[in-house]
Amino acid sequence: MATPPPYKKDLGNLLYHSAVVDGLSVGYSKVGKKLLKMKPADLGRLDIEESAKLAGTVAVALWTQDMLVKQGIIPTNIIRTT
Repeated sequence: MATPPPYKKDLGNLLYHSAVVDGLSVGYSKVGKKLLKMKPADLGRLDIEESAKLAGTVAVALWTQDMLVKQGIIPTNIIRTT
């Protein structure tokens, strides 16, 4: 089997990581809305409070992704580099 060109590997892995972080961020926003009665970040008015909500959600999503990779639940990259 031929190895895909480097840009295809990079693009594939970028899309994979984007989808994982996006899904986790949306999930954490929904959890915050349901359990903590927290309003999701309003991107129309990014003041300090809204940007803190957004940064916190993304930071927790990145931390969760890191923990899932370390535990072997999800792969580091979906397109392996040789």
